[in-house]
Amino acid sequence: MYLIDVNGQQLLLECGLFQGRRDESMERNRHFPFDPSKISAAVLSHAHIDHVGNFPNLCRQGFVGNIYCTFATRDLAAIMLEDSAQIQKDDAAFVSKQRAKKNLPAVEPLYSVEDAQRAVKQFVTFNYDRPMPIANGVTLTFRDAGHILGSAQVVLDVQEGARRFRFLFSGDVGRGHDEILRDPEPVENVDFLQVESTYGGRDHSLKSDSVAELARLINETVQRKGKIIIPAFAVGRT
Repeated sequence: MYLIDVNGQQLLLECGLFQGRRDESMERNRHFPFDPSKISAAVLSHAHIDHVGNFPNLCRQGFVGNIYCTFATRDLAAIMLEDSAQIQKDDAAFVSKQRAKKNLPAVEPLYSVEDAQRAVKQFVTFNYDRPMPIANGVTLTFRDAGHILGSAQVVLDVQEGARRFRFLFSGDVGRGHDEILRDPEPVENVDFLQVESTYGGRDHSLKSDSVAELARLINETVQRKGKIIIPAFAVGRT
């Protein structure tokens, strides 16, 4: 979650689920460090759960504004959020069962399927490269991020009094040359750049070497009669 104050308004970029140890995650995801009812509008770059997963809770706690995203992001998010709600329900039931053994009260899910469905009704969608006013003095444009279907870089063209500037939030950016997705698009004339850096401290092998490397690992495993397990995220990897 990134909160931007501009022209007396509060804009929220992303509202993802914090994922970590259960107690810390429950605490951080339930309680926002701001008043959700004071948010004017929200912007969502893509539908991965660490970017979209806590919007139902935000809306349940008083946010009634628009959530701007691309068409594909909305379609994916509608599925992701209902699935997340079911996971919240199952997890709360498991934790409550453990707490009951210690005579502790049950815990409630972070949000319900109904909360997820209501949040999706606040999504407002438009296409890449189409400037859209979303608040006083703020125009939003989505540029393709090449990360998953619908993923976008968030371009905010801002006017504060006599001051004009362009703020770019990268979202998660793909490497390009993908078999399915378009390449990330460059964004020009940026004054302020905020970049996601999940893999910023890591060296990745060349993508062109990955098929040969996968074949080598599989062949070696087969030769020693081992088991081949390939874990993958459901959205954007499988």
